[in-house]
Amino acid sequence: MKLGTFTRRTALAAAAAFMLCGSASAADTWRVATEGTFPPFEFYNSQTGEIQGFEVDLVRAMAKKMGKELHLETMSFDAIIPAILSGTIDTGAAGFSVTPERAKRVLFSTPFYKSGLTIVVPNANKAGIKDFKDLEGKRISVQLGTTSMTYAKEIKGAKVTTFNSAGDALLNVLAGNGDAIINDKPVTDYMLAQNKSLASQCTHLKPIATADLFAMVMAKGNDKLKAEIDKALKDLKADGTFNELHKKWFGVDADPELP
Repeated sequence: MKLGTFTRRTALAAAAAFMLCGSASAADTWRVATEGTFPPFEFYNSQTGEIQGFEVDLVRAMAKKMGKELHLETMSFDAIIPAILSGTIDTGAAGFSVTPERAKRVLFSTPFYKSGLTIVVPNANKAGIKDFKDLEGKRISVQLGTTSMTYAKEIKGAKVTTFNSAGDALLNVLAGNGDAIINDKPVTDYMLAQNKSLASQCTHLKPIATADLFAMVMAKGNDKLKAEIDKALKDLKADGTFNELHKKWFGVDADPELP
């Protein structure tokens, strides 16, 4: 064999090996996009500037189960699905609600969280509120400009008082100036998990209005990735990791009704 021929063949073999390694590396990397303005699911740590939250911890644990290297990047929420459709990223993990409109464009993972509006009452609960039907004619505190405010104003005979924050609305109720607060479930769970003093003075009722399921999203046709993601979620629930993360960020056990 001529030296030139040998050199060319060796170079071609090396190039082929490099391409194979590159493919394997790409296959072993899970490119996930999130955004940083939705606590406690994903938000920036004010001290370190790093992204953190329940869903951030969750994808990190899932990547380990999947045997993949996680490449996590942040971008604006409205840029995530276009990035999935263009193939720039594999998965969106940013508190995506499962909706028929989105289902026309992307695949959803198994839902991992059930959101919606819930009620908080003082421990004494003198008004006897147990469900949303019991709020008629009652004094309800809500955060200004939220879906909670919109919902409360539709309740027959309710006296609705608005506040700049959910925390202020809750303090108003605990001071005896309201019977209940309506607020988003994850925000309420996180608020009570962060403030044990407030949590000890009130009861977060279980009924949910305007129920909303959260899931991760990926490109249509990517059934292999969906199967891997769903299996990782299932395994994390089976070994208790999912519930540990849920309690870390929300202060309560995960919803047993979700698969």
